[in-house]
Amino acid sequence: MRRRLPLLALVPLVVAALAACTPAASDVDGEVFTPGPMAPAAAKHPAATPVVVDTDLAPDDLAALALLLRHPAVEVVAVTVPTTGQLDCRGIGLLSDFFEALGTEPPPVACGTTPRGEDGTMFPPEWGAGALMNSGLPRDPTDGDLEPVRAPADELIARLARRHRGLEVVALGPLTEVAAVMREQPAAYARLGGVTTMAGTVDSDSHADGVAEWNAGADPVPFAEVLAGPVPVTVVPDDPVPPGAPDGLAGPVVGGLGRVPGFESPKYWDLATAGIFVDGSAATTRSGAWIVDTTDDRGRLARTGDGPVRVVTSLDTAALDRLYHEVFR
Repeated sequence: MRRRLPLLALVPLVVAALAACTPAASDVDGEVFTPGPMAPAAAKHPAATPVVVDTDLAPDDLAALALLLRHPAVEVVAVTVPTTGQLDCRGIGLLSDFFEALGTEPPPVACGTTPRGEDGTMFPPEWGAGALMNSGLPRDPTDGDLEPVRAPADELIARLARRHRGLEVVALGPLTEVAAVMREQPAAYARLGGVTTMAGTVDSDSHADGVAEWNAGADPVPFAEVLAGPVPVTVVPDDPVPPGAPDGLAGPVVGGLGRVPGFESPKYWDLATAGIFVDGSAATTRSGAWIVDTTDDRGRLARTGDGPVRVVTSLDTAALDRLYHEVFR
């Protein structure tokens, strides 16, 4: 999630978050999403697709992760956290609270160790603080955090790629660790079935001076490397995702993610990314050879000719809402 909260808003938001053990949240009509158990998830299909979710732990990342964890056609075999996103593994306590709230046994979690490239731009620090303090999850500081595996994120992805031919990566943050696998362990990377990523923009306004879109702008060279690599890539850019939280994001746990009373709900780019991963018919794409601006307007995408990279140009939001309602019942 790439929220634009005013800097002066951070202090009262943090105070409010600390004051509430279980924050409530409202949609634009004032409906309150209260805590409670979710219905049991559907049983996994025997041929469920193995997926690594690479995430920087922002609230819409967590919504996307919930969708993938609960969808019967997906088997989340690991969660990896890059160092270059809104939150790194210092926010791993969110995952403890998240899996506890979902009632889901956590898969292996690995922390990234690959540093940001020299062309990258750090996320505004207050965004990470906001994601941590206003996640919308019930927090219990007495609970122990998850213990990440010893292997760094890129090594775990490579190991799983060797174990599961056709392993898919759904990347919800900067592509730092995914590109590290391609550079350091190309044979393992070539075994991936594909990468689906929320990153970049084609025609939308830039998010900041020199940053067209933050997932890409935080570490743009890895994004460019993945687009030029040997594995099929589907990109969900900023352009087709409408503002606000979708109607299907309602109910226990997911209904309150990232909702801050008094501020516009964030765009749920990452949830849409997970949605089109499991239902490709909900997206219209344009294939081609795509390049990325890595220096001046970081993350700006441009099509240069024919090629295999698919960039989403429009979304069937009604179909996505039906999917969300079904999975988040």
